[in-house]
Amino acid sequence: MAEAFFNSQPSPEEIEGRIEGYPSWLEIDLDSITYNIDQIRAHVQGVEIIPCVKANAYGHGVVPIVAHLNRHGVNRVLVAKLWEALQLRDAGLTCSIINMDPIFTETQCDLVVEREIAQTVFNRRTAERISEAALRRGKRPSIFAKVDTGLGRVGIRYDQAADLIEEISSLPKMRVEGIFSTFTEDEVFDHVQLQRMLEVDAELKRRGVEPVTRSMASSSAILHFPESYLDAVRPGLTLYGVYPDEKDEKTGLKLRQALRFKARLELVKWIESGDSLTYSRRFVAEKHMRVGTVHVGYSDGYPRGLTNKGVVRVEDRFRPVLGSVSVNHHIIDLEDTNAEEGGIVELIGTEEHNTISRVAALAGIMTYSFCVGLNPLTPRVYYENGTPTALSEPRLVEK
Repeated sequence: MAEAFFNSQPSPEEIEGRIEGYPSWLEIDLDSITYNIDQIRAHVQGVEIIPCVKANAYGHGVVPIVAHLNRHGVNRVLVAKLWEALQLRDAGLTCSIINMDPIFTETQCDLVVEREIAQTVFNRRTAERISEAALRRGKRPSIFAKVDTGLGRVGIRYDQAADLIEEISSLPKMRVEGIFSTFTEDEVFDHVQLQRMLEVDAELKRRGVEPVTRSMASSSAILHFPESYLDAVRPGLTLYGVYPDEKDEKTGLKLRQALRFKARLELVKWIESGDSLTYSRRFVAEKHMRVGTVHVGYSDGYPRGLTNKGVVRVEDRFRPVLGSVSVNHHIIDLEDTNAEEGGIVELIGTEEHNTISRVAALAGIMTYSFCVGLNPLTPRVYYENGTPTALSEPRLVEK
């Protein structure tokens, strides 16, 4: 089904033609995604990889990313919203999907059962509703039980988990396929959490309940805590070639950033000494200079914290952001360039001064925050071997 998705895409020539009309777009290098998944596989030494593709695959576009992962041996993914799971099913993707979104209605329960979505459960009422839906639909759904080993967000408290999971597994049509938990990422306490999880697992086995999959390790634990790999790991940001933290770059896991953010110059002009730019006159020219307006702002995911800090690649040079980043615009210095209106600038690149890590640090935000803040309506173009092979873009309303 993944191949069917890519076969349904516009031709490379058509995609390139559409790019010519984009004021801004993201480019995703699928070869880098492949490289990263291969590096993670080697690092965890054969443990199953269940990628976390929540938040629109961390801004990279959930459907094309999952389709690509499916072609490269990934059979299960996690989403954080039910609509993401349904979006994948509507695209014809048949891989196993674990939904971490809470569900509350009979309709939602029917959907996860009918569309064969494995639901995360941490209370009896949800489990009962899914069991009832399974009886109505004549299916046996998969369940993943979330255990709270100490993070304190959601999950069955670790010292109550065996009792409730045993009860859930005894409900009609129910199959507890896995148990999972999330670390606090406190170096000492993570060991306590792992021990709690292992004790839950041992108690379940003593009672004859044996979930097939136990999982605790997401990106941070993959990098720093190999004892926690268990049956499956859940890479998130690392899958896209972005390290969660600067210290992670020294772990030995080599990654390639997959994303670039490009835009076209909307306006190019000269300004004079004393002229001001942007709200609150946050930049005042000290000389006659050439500047360009880019139709990208913080509504597009280009952080406001880059005001008078950001750097944008223009031709072969890095040029500074002048003044504030507003909702839909920012202005850059075009000194020593030949850039004209309609010319392409690179807001996020894969090397030197405007990588995701560097831009996030300049803006004073986490790399996670940058990626999940990318506007889902910005067109995304997917490349393999340098050729555009897939496209994700909002539909234009035509009269």
